[in-house]
Amino acid sequence: MRVYTGSDHAGFSLRKSLVERLRLQGREIVELGTDSDAACDYPEFAYAVANAVRGNPGSLGILVCATGQGMAIAAGKVRGIRAVVPATIEAARLSRFDNNANVLCLGGRFLAESEAFAIVDTWLATGFAGGRHARRIAKVAAIETASAVAFMTESERLGIAALGVPARIFDQDSALLSAPAHAHAAIHAAIQDALGWVSLPADMTERLPELTRFTAEIRQARLRDLVLVIEDAEKSAVATIARFWGSASGALRLHVLGNKEGLALATLEESVHLDTALVLAIAGPGTCKAVESKEQRVWSRMLELCGGDAKRAGGHFAAITSGQSRLAEIAEAHHYRKVFLGAGGISDAYTALGFEGLVPAALLGIDLVRLLARTRVMVESCRGDRLEENPGVSLGVLLGALVKHGRNKLTLLPSKSLLPLGPWIAQVLATAMSKCDQPVVTLWNEALLPSYPPDRIFVHLQADDDAPAIPSEQIETLHIAGQPYIQIAVRDRYEFGAEIFRWEIAATVAALVLAGMPLAVAESTGERDQAVSPA
Repeated sequence: MRVYTGSDHAGFSLRKSLVERLRLQGREIVELGTDSDAACDYPEFAYAVANAVRGNPGSLGILVCATGQGMAIAAGKVRGIRAVVPATIEAARLSRFDNNANVLCLGGRFLAESEAFAIVDTWLATGFAGGRHARRIAKVAAIETASAVAFMTESERLGIAALGVPARIFDQDSALLSAPAHAHAAIHAAIQDALGWVSLPADMTERLPELTRFTAEIRQARLRDLVLVIEDAEKSAVATIARFWGSASGALRLHVLGNKEGLALATLEESVHLDTALVLAIAGPGTCKAVESKEQRVWSRMLELCGGDAKRAGGHFAAITSGQSRLAEIAEAHHYRKVFLGAGGISDAYTALGFEGLVPAALLGIDLVRLLARTRVMVESCRGDRLEENPGVSLGVLLGALVKHGRNKLTLLPSKSLLPLGPWIAQVLATAMSKCDQPVVTLWNEALLPSYPPDRIFVHLQADDDAPAIPSEQIETLHIAGQPYIQIAVRDRYEFGAEIFRWEIAATVAALVLAGMPLAVAESTGERDQAVSPA
């Protein structure tokens, strides 16, 4: 075991005696100063030893000054250092056995050589007990990392607060996304559409009677299967969200018609009796060739099953789209049972709390009243201007600032029931950061490695009724390694809407942080006061 030693002038004499004795014992000693009893400052030697111990796992450090206190204070500022000043041999033993201390600090003016020798011998001979003590050391490391992260992210947090970001997101303030006041009205309208998702929980609450009536109508029609027709089952947020819910007892059974992860058209009827199915086609504005092609083939087969009766066949179809889409025209021509017109201009990744997410959820047996009530609690929390109490904004500041510091890989650790959220979180972050120079790479369902370089952010999503997503020992390993680790507790699946909204806010704020926020743009266009004043 290598032992690094250091002292200031007040501890020089005792340190030299200790070093001589330890070398006679055959120990590997590295001296890091001071080299004489001339007056000097203890912090530089404390830092040298502490940094050496931190960089060489398994090594230990011994520091000597007048009291030992100054050395302990300075060494303890280095991440991963547990510096102690034991007054007795037993205290020295317990500092290793219970606390896994890695730097021993001694007072050269308060200890006789014999006392110092006895303390050092006991300290070096004692090992760490582990067990419950390891859990406690990991908690100390977590506090240390949280403090470091808070320091790293302070300027971004202050910037977000100064710009009044939470209120301006809810006001759909186009200036927040760097559109100067004199920009063309169409630009402001497009940016307001980009933030239009913030109103979806309120909008859908107002549309609850419509959704409830439709769900009851489908049950009355004795339809048993839900076939989603979407553009790409592998990448679709809608498919991910529908899989999250699964099917409640007595509700429709879910089938996804799409690429790779979805049913192929050729095998659809092997899994589904179309004459008792509801086909729900989902497409945005404009033309979607993939959805149109799939719909046409399913429609042809349904029409055949219904003996050519278009109205009867149309009773098996519904659509979610916008008023200006090709799908809306098809729905009218084919006499669809129902067409839900969603909000235009909102990115697909952000429609989870619109019709695109909630219509399938209702058909799969989810209580939307309960879901939206939980979601509105999160919405109100995310409005708050006290960022430390704002769950979405605080997460976004943290993610954006850490990515700026080189931690551009977000590793999601979801418990079993929350696994389907991984692809959606990846999609919403990618969408928000698509124009950032430092986008984040999101990973999920990944087996943890023994160690990682300093390029990771770990987010642990844990449902209360799931088994732990990762063993406590692995969490402790992440803490000890100084990896940023965030745990989000999710009561049950009715927190789904709340988590969706939290991550939508977080992705938006993270993108603002990575873009440097709009302040610089506002200054360059002469609009500084307007951009800085909360909307």
